[in-house]
Amino acid sequence: MGSTLYIIGNGFDLHHGIASSYKAFGQFLRERDRDTYDKVDRYFSVDDDFWYEFEDRLATLNSDSLIDDASVFLTGYGADDWSDSAHGDYQYEINEVVEAISTRLRARFADWIRQLRLPSPTDIANIRLPIDPSAIFLNFNYTSSLQQLYSVPDSQVLHIHGSAANPTETLILGHGWEPEANLDPYRIYADPEDADMRVVEGQGLIDDYFKETFKPTEAVIESNAPFFARLSGVTEIFVMGHSVSSVDHPYFYEVMRNVTPIARWKVSYHGSVAGVLSGMTALGVSAAHTEFATLGEF
Repeated sequence: MGSTLYIIGNGFDLHHGIASSYKAFGQFLRERDRDTYDKVDRYFSVDDDFWYEFEDRLATLNSDSLIDDASVFLTGYGADDWSDSAHGDYQYEINEVVEAISTRLRARFADWIRQLRLPSPTDIANIRLPIDPSAIFLNFNYTSSLQQLYSVPDSQVLHIHGSAANPTETLILGHGWEPEANLDPYRIYADPEDADMRVVEGQGLIDDYFKETFKPTEAVIESNAPFFARLSGVTEIFVMGHSVSSVDHPYFYEVMRNVTPIARWKVSYHGSVAGVLSGMTALGVSAAHTEFATLGEF
């Protein structure tokens, strides 16, 4: 069992010149699938920070706007222009949006990740990091930069959200916000007399969006239990290019649960240390066991 664990985030790939930012994905999406891009732009709060907070923002679907837009297809059953063929138009419009911002968006994300160009080892000669290829790696990135640039064996790396190198593997992308249980998920009991089954079914489609795009952290941890069990001998942890954001805290807690309590942490930051300092403090990692540095200082 190795005594060193590396936790790798997207800042690691960006450090090596890989265009792997979510903002770059947004540009790719706009060029390759303008319809899906426009739906994202319409039904999420897209501002200057949106693509930097992309996964978290997937939980901010503006369902009220979606319902309002689709409501023009809610022809009254007694209206002169009512027809059986129009019965499913409302649900169809909602489903078109949900399909685009869930299934299609994630498919485009996988397309984008798999076409990213990785540099060669000689390209990064001046920015190489002190990586021990015999260590253990918990990799939040989808790319094989560790393997290609630092000759780390596949057996030492867990791509916790999937590997782009495997063309058949489903890549995990999603938000970490879990909606509260709804005792009336189809809104029937709230107003049974006026319940319109078209509206009921449309709301069900919106509810399904949040379920489908929720990142199943607990299930991922459980399915990778043997990897975390390998960490019992770890005494050093290097966090490289990871923001230590709350959406990934369950993975960090699982690491902390398995490594020795006296393990020392060295955590990278970019720009300001405040973000990762806040993340590590929230995790409860002892300040006496933690050091912060930029990747260039590693």
